[in-house]
Amino acid sequence: MKKLAIALVITVGLLVGADFGAAAIAEYQVSKKVAEQLKLRENPDVRINGFPFLTQAIAGNYRDVQLAANAVQVGKLNEVGIEADLHGARVSTADVLSGTADHFTVDQLVARVKLKASDIARLIGIQDLTIEPAQKDALADDDGNVSSADEQLTAGTDDTKAVVQLDGTVNIAGSDNKVRVIAVLSLVNGKMQIEPRKLDLNNSALGRIELPKLFEQSVLKQFSTALDPGALPFEINPTAVRVERGALVVEGTAENVTVSSSGVSTG
Repeated sequence: MKKLAIALVITVGLLVGADFGAAAIAEYQVSKKVAEQLKLRENPDVRINGFPFLTQAIAGNYRDVQLAANAVQVGKLNEVGIEADLHGARVSTADVLSGTADHFTVDQLVARVKLKASDIARLIGIQDLTIEPAQKDALADDDGNVSSADEQLTAGTDDTKAVVQLDGTVNIAGSDNKVRVIAVLSLVNGKMQIEPRKLDLNNSALGRIELPKLFEQSVLKQFSTALDPGALPFEINPTAVRVERGALVVEGTAENVTVSSSGVSTG
């Protein structure tokens, strides 16, 4: 009985090892193909989720595949993050393992591009820039009221807009000052647009102070910009923006996608 148990453990271990080994080979081949399709300088990280892998491979249907590439250069941006989640990816496993797969289909594909704070800081000239999701009441006035134009945004029902908190150091009248800007991030014609709304100034020597309106508008203008994140992976149209700690994110979702050497089609 003891020998049988040991034999079963060894057998299971070999099967698991074979499963992970086959998954690693498939991930490598997919990574190469995606790098070619997206014209990336380096192969992206690929993870085929779900165990066992071999049952998915036999069916040629992979429940969840994740792709991620960091520090991609897009125009003037040097550290763009590109991610994609493929749900229900179908492709011949034999072709994947041999590296000859020339097309695959996906039931649902979610793609996103992340613009990092360091990249944005360099473009707009703000020192020590940090990015955070803003509090829900960040756009409220001193009495706690929100304008009718911002009610939908505050409620979080508009996917094409988000409220972002930007902290950084700016020079005001020859003195470096820490500032906090509350801005609206919008998706406009495929680009991210930052529209500053509120300014909070904290001078380490004088404490919190109020700036004259002219100076306030000048500081806010430094944070105003339009950012082009480039095309989403697999030519998906962007449909939403959101804010993460340290990054601004644009994303889109497509159904019934076919990716081949000749391009991408949906529907």
